[in-house]
Amino acid sequence: MTLNHVTLRRGPVGAQPQQQRWSVPADGRNLMIQREPSQRGQRPAAPEDPCRRSWSSDSTDSVISSESENTYYRVVLIGEQGVGKSTLANIFAGVHDSMDSDCEVLGEDTYERTLIVDGESATIILLDMWENKGENEWLQDHCMQVGDAYLIVYSITDRASFEKASELRIQLRRARQTEDIPIILVGNKSDLVRCREVSISEGRACAVVFDCKFIETSAAVQHNVKELFEGIVRQVRLRRDSKEKNERRLAYQKRRESIPRKARRFWGKIVAKNNKNMAFKLKSKSCHDLSVL
Repeated sequence: MTLNHVTLRRGPVGAQPQQQRWSVPADGRNLMIQREPSQRGQRPAAPEDPCRRSWSSDSTDSVISSESENTYYRVVLIGEQGVGKSTLANIFAGVHDSMDSDCEVLGEDTYERTLIVDGESATIILLDMWENKGENEWLQDHCMQVGDAYLIVYSITDRASFEKASELRIQLRRARQTEDIPIILVGNKSDLVRCREVSISEGRACAVVFDCKFIETSAAVQHNVKELFEGIVRQVRLRRDSKEKNERRLAYQKRRESIPRKARRFWGKIVAKNNKNMAFKLKSKSCHDLSVL
């Protein structure tokens, strides 16, 4: 996954000439771009630095040309306060990278980044506005409506946040009951092993019950954060794109699998056919595979 462009939106501090704003209209369905009129005498933008740091996947091979038409995905972060949503958003935007990223301060709580995942360009518009003070009820209702995909975050050190994540999954199902929306249940703070209150098996079981994907991350040490955002792009594509295109992607991913993993996958299918309990266990283990439905 390669970084093409990043737009960081935070508060008004350090304001620069605003080039564009993303807004949520009253119907809560589509974000609209409002572009500011250009200023006279404004200097042309500098050419893109070819040495810009990349946030890339393991392979330079691709399934489909990266020059294909870019797509936009609205991804919404939801969850209890203090679980690490904003830290995940900052890592996504490059705020915590060891090298400076190409960011512009344009607004508040909206992060835009263009990625290359499996050789294809995709722009994620990440919304981290679930807890904005003074507008919680209005914004939370709209957050449930505007997302193309959702990351429901809890802390593995806080069981109450895990229970709240289950409630949010139910609310989201009610709000978008006729839609097949990609959802990833994210157990954050996995580095705090001694403080763990929610086990991996509980997180997987919850994901299976609520028919979503699951991953544990650590925003503090940036563990699985890249995989999380690559995964949400793949989950959207699996639902939106043609069967033929997704089959090519799946064949590409299988070619890259190690032989032991292929053997485990084959053996698991055989066992699951004759044992329902084992089938459930296998499903709970596979819910962390973000490259398949």
